[in-house]
Amino acid sequence: MSRVWQSITSDARSFDGGPGAVASIGVIALSVDRASVVDCGNFLAPFPGADLFVNRVPMNVVCTPATLAEMADHLATAAALLVPGSSLGAIAFSCTSGLVAIGIDRVHRSIAEGRPGVPVVTPLEAAAKGFAALGARRLSILAPYHQDACNLIAGHFEAAGFTLDRCSTFDLDGDVQMNRLSPQALMAGAARALHPESDALFISCTGLRTAGIVSRLEQTLGVPVITSNQATVWDCLNHGGVSNLGRGEGRLFTVAGR
Repeated sequence: MSRVWQSITSDARSFDGGPGAVASIGVIALSVDRASVVDCGNFLAPFPGADLFVNRVPMNVVCTPATLAEMADHLATAAALLVPGSSLGAIAFSCTSGLVAIGIDRVHRSIAEGRPGVPVVTPLEAAAKGFAALGARRLSILAPYHQDACNLIAGHFEAAGFTLDRCSTFDLDGDVQMNRLSPQALMAGAARALHPESDALFISCTGLRTAGIVSRLEQTLGVPVITSNQATVWDCLNHGGVSNLGRGEGRLFTVAGR
């Protein structure tokens, strides 16, 4: 059978802004994680036209400084495979404690090796930027990890000049447990974690589902609350040039980070 194909001429082919017409965000997530991408998507939901593009790196089911550091060798490849040939407003490394275990400079270098010229966003750097923009200097921290991984987070904030009034942890092994922590557990844990002299509370770990509870916590606790995924999305949108940040969840979205 003979087939005749016709060419659709250029005047009939129109294109809209396509994916990422507002902001295109790349995310490097952990292979074992079942929460961070969904949670980031929920924080991003108030911004129509902003999109997440995801790749993953291997990670052990148990979270220790050693297993976290092992992810470093995979970052460049993961970044290179994030929608090659398409522009991105930022690439986020979606692991809070892993950032410190690997080293902030190495994370930036590795992702830049895979996707040169794209801004790199990390949860801890974004959170520190957010607290500074909000004028918070005394912090309480709530984390899910074992104490050795918690110390990585605390050490980063202290090195950045923040005073830590209280550090609390659920003392869990890894994402298999962390991803399943309920909003009720996080709300109750946050109330116990906040020190009365703290200016703000940081809920650490991209593996925790925090979208939908930040505003409620701020009303209950009376201080700004920043979470890993919330800060990541906020900073990515800043890099993407999104101007109407006020529609996001939490006091963080009332301030600009650039």
